[in-house]
Amino acid sequence: MVALPLCVSGVDLPLTGLCCVALALAARGRPVAAGAALAVACSLKWTAWPAIAVAVALLVCVAGRRAAVRCVGTAVAGAALLIVPSALLSSAAMVEQVLAFPTGRGDVQTPAASPLPGRLPAGLRTAGWCVAVGLLVCGAFTVAVSRVLRPPAHLRAAADRLAIGLCVAFALVPAGRFGYLALPLVLMGWARLSAAGPRQPVPGLSVRDAEPALAPLTAPSRPPCAAPRPPCAASRSPCAASRSPCAASRSPYASVGAGGER
Repeated sequence: MVALPLCVSGVDLPLTGLCCVALALAARGRPVAAGAALAVACSLKWTAWPAIAVAVALLVCVAGRRAAVRCVGTAVAGAALLIVPSALLSSAAMVEQVLAFPTGRGDVQTPAASPLPGRLPAGLRTAGWCVAVGLLVCGAFTVAVSRVLRPPAHLRAAADRLAIGLCVAFALVPAGRFGYLALPLVLMGWARLSAAGPRQPVPGLSVRDAEPALAPLTAPSRPPCAAPRPPCAASRSPCAASRSPCAASRSPYASVGAGGER
């Protein structure tokens, strides 16, 4: 599902990357940068517009309402700056591509149409198309209410909420196709990989830049000296034979000769 857009698509994966960047910046409390990324994404395709609502809800929890307003202003102003010139130069083509084509009312039908729930009633002439659009509006309203009642407080929750909303939209839009699901799939997988943190090394495998384990420093063991030394003051008998075996081990030199030279 991701490999095919990577090979043949023009805007699907760049759009997905911009949505991920926007949510990551919003989670870090950077509203202007998140709004700029959303502006570029919204100028590429209509599927990025729901990301503005999710990023705003995330910013309200992370950085407050002022940050959310700054994000909305940056996103809307940037998207208008990028879209309005093209809309003025070719307004008919924009209406055809942005509004009529996704809803199945355009002159050219998509060759990649998939049997999703929104396409089935849309084939029943005008009444079926109205039912499909009504289901799409109800799905969008439900997702919006859930965002207000339980706003996402971290990156993973925001990515999941956006992915769920896009899945509902792609399933109920009259001209939906399976290729659209690459965007929510990447969002959910990327959020889980990002929130997992640094990976732990596998035992038994060498890891680059890892410090070697140092062996603890221990003092050399001395031989047991349990045998007591006999007193030599009372008698003049030689004590060399009766001394403890530790006496010889304490000196680094060995006795040489009969006279006791060392």
